[in-house]
Amino acid sequence: MENSVCASDTVKPALEAVRPHLPADTDLTSAEVRQLSGGWSRHSYVVTTVDRLEQKREFVVRVRPSGALLETDIGVEYRTYQMVSDEPIPVPRVYGYEDSADNPFGGPFFVMDKLDGWAPSTWQRDHRELLERNWATSRSIAEDLLDILHKIHSVPVERCEGVLPRLSYVDVVRYWLSIYEGMRLVRDPIVEEAFSWLLDRVPVDEHLGLVHGDYRIGNTLIADDRIAGVLDWELAFVGDTRFDLGYMSLEYLAGKFLRKGSRLLCGTAAREWFMAEYQRRRGVSVDDEVVRTYSVMGALMLITILLTGIRYFHDGSTSDIRMAWGRFAIPGLRQDLVHLMGW
Repeated sequence: MENSVCASDTVKPALEAVRPHLPADTDLTSAEVRQLSGGWSRHSYVVTTVDRLEQKREFVVRVRPSGALLETDIGVEYRTYQMVSDEPIPVPRVYGYEDSADNPFGGPFFVMDKLDGWAPSTWQRDHRELLERNWATSRSIAEDLLDILHKIHSVPVERCEGVLPRLSYVDVVRYWLSIYEGMRLVRDPIVEEAFSWLLDRVPVDEHLGLVHGDYRIGNTLIADDRIAGVLDWELAFVGDTRFDLGYMSLEYLAGKFLRKGSRLLCGTAAREWFMAEYQRRRGVSVDDEVVRTYSVMGALMLITILLTGIRYFHDGSTSDIRMAWGRFAIPGLRQDLVHLMGW
């Protein structure tokens, strides 16, 4: 979904701010700027240009606004897109990065191509039903989700050096624990016990590789029943690739909110099929207990992010009501924690 076109008095300054970061042959004689709806940690704007031959081209301006939900470096995200674009992974091409917040967009930004496609939401029944129909027929979306994850985890670690941090299992747990401690409004015994549970279950081995960090069907674009692009790389790091498996296994990401969502992993595939095919293609064995552990870590990450939004709304740092609505998702995630830990 898209919001209305930006006010006329802001379009020209916005285009001037973007101009140095567009391809040199871009014609801005006839152009418009509109903001996309959504965006929790980033704001996105679409710049549409029409040249003298009536050829249209669209770019996305991805902005880190002040008071963003995730305190992640958008410059690192930009360089991650640059790196991944050299791999057989469908991502939009990026063009330029602006590290100053002194611009009409209100924060540092980078510019990338706008890919065709739509972003599925497993919390919408019609989207879930479409994904489930695809699994029951061609399985093209599930195959792509699996194939792309395999390619992400196959990126040579040395390619990530100087671009992304290398984080151990304990590093990741302590990072999200520190955010929880800084953002919580009250103590939560289930959440705190889950963090302790994680620290008692450090895996004895590590499947080192590029981790997307937020790999789910909702962070892809679908076109003609195929995945046309993978987006939202702001949580990427070098670490244990099994994090992505545990995270995408969460019932929450299959559309669970207060009630059950899809029975399929991310609404796209039978979990047993996905895990078996992943291991076959990777030539590795993945311990279900380790995946369960990373599911707990993923649920805690989501709870902590939601608590951050609640804190910002409580403190008046944002008036975005979606941040307050996050409190309705936390009970289901706490329930998942209890189930995953075997309580």
